[in-house]
Amino acid sequence: MAAHGTLRNCDEAQRFMDQIADPITHTLVNRAFVHLVKKVYIEKRNLPQTDVDMLFLVTALRDFFSEHDVLARTLAGEKVGAWFEDD
Repeated sequence: MAAHGTLRNCDEAQRFMDQIADPITHTLVNRAFVHLVKKVYIEKRNLPQTDVDMLFLVTALRDFFSEHDVLARTLAGEKVGAWFEDD
């Protein structure tokens, strides 16, 4: 059986999430966090090959999910951001 990574700093990540004041951002970050924890510890499929710093992950997710206008435009099909070339 191949070795796999573990989820690190989960308690710290949970405490960080508890401090996210915006309810929408909090819910989105929490759902992503729970999905990953469930995938690793309950479903035990597609396990990470290296350790995952969950505090780093939820910090990045908070920054990403806090841009509600960008998310809404993206979900509406607009190509938002500098990574897309002008058509």
